Amino acid sequence: MVRPPVLRLVLIQLILTVVMSLLFLAKDVTGAYSAMLGGLIFTIPNAYFAHKAFIYSGARAAQQIVKSFYMGESVKLILTAVLFTMTFVMVKPLDVLALFLTFFVLLMSNWLVPLVFSQKPQQT
Repeated sequence: MVRPPVLRLVLIQLILTVVMSLLFLAKDVTGAYSAMLGGLIFTIPNAYFAHKAFIYSGARAAQQIVKSFYMGESVKLILTAVLFTMTFVMVKPLDVLALFLTFFVLLMSNWLVPLVFSQKPQQT
């Protein structure tokens, strides 16, 4: 089962996807659904990786954990490529800027959100 902090990260990424989509809706509908697709292209493979990577725990499962991480990351990369390809082939019209900007924002969130949540307040 996916651990709560990882689940929280995926939920934050889904919220960011909706926020970015709403921001691009101010421009036009194409930008809104393109932003939504960019966010989902990032979040779906990331959720799969989170599920695979954290399915095992404990010292006895070390070998399974490593295998699970590698398999999860491999499938995540392939799934991302497939989703991008499907989007470019099947979705017309497409706002490429909205798609990639949302994907990039979520990529940054993947690095920054854990840092923000790991900061403990200083006691004075």
